[in-house]
Amino acid sequence: MRGQISLDFLFAVTLMALLTLNLVYIGTSQRTGAEAFDVTTKLKVFSIDVRDSVTKVYSIGSGFEVKKEIPFELKNGDYVIVRLNNATDSVQIAAQIGGKEYYVEQKLQVPLYKESVILLQAGSGTSFWIRGIYNETEGRVDVVLSP
Repeated sequence: MRGQISLDFLFAVTLMALLTLNLVYIGTSQRTGAEAFDVTTKLKVFSIDVRDSVTKVYSIGSGFEVKKEIPFELKNGDYVIVRLNNATDSVQIAAQIGGKEYYVEQKLQVPLYKESVILLQAGSGTSFWIRGIYNETEGRVDVVLSP
């Protein structure tokens, strides 16, 4: 009969639709994974850069400062917290980007005597300063973060 669709044809169309849907799903999940990997990699490289800058500021001493810029754009709801933790002598970076949370920590080669934290958000700017300040009472250089 003319105008009838065979059962084999309907089965083939259904299989093709399922195959296409699965390919789209795989592509979407791969893209999401790649974006998360991209952010993680940028944060890791940034944390190493901050660690090395803290070491440089500490080594050069009082009055030396370095400006740092985060390596990506922050959208509404995103934030990056950079913390110099004197209890563990480390740089800790916690971030929420695109609704996902990230954390990176780098051990410093120099001692920290003062804890310092800075919060970067979309409206407040994406750069900060790492400064060496001479502490006269203790006779040492304190490394601090400032906007």
